[in-house]
Amino acid sequence: MIRNAFAALGATALALTLGAVSLSASAAAPTVKPYHKALTDCAACHTQENAVAGNAFVVPSDKACLACHGSYKDLAKKTEKLPEPNPHASHHYGEGIACTACHKEHEPSKVYCNECHEFSYQIK
Repeated sequence: MIRNAFAALGATALALTLGAVSLSASAAAPTVKPYHKALTDCAACHTQENAVAGNAFVVPSDKACLACHGSYKDLAKKTEKLPEPNPHASHHYGEGIACTACHKEHEPSKVYCNECHEFSYQIK
């Protein structure tokens, strides 16, 4: 009976260990949005410059976004013809809101403006 209890305990420990390994493997290779699939190096966005306590795998700074996507002014120009207020030329925040307030790479993006408003923006 004790032998069966130890065997069950060992099997449970093994299952938990294997589960942790599979979780850490999936965490090591997060998905990216289709338009960023060409970026094969995490360091394209996760730089040592914006690392926290040596960990570069934190939310990238706006510098990382703007290095590829252009300045806030460029982005505002690209989205100036939207039928609703231009989210890249906010009268609330100007250039003071982080790109990642709306744009999320490894999870669904959200329209930060809709915390108060009800816009129908479709985030890419």
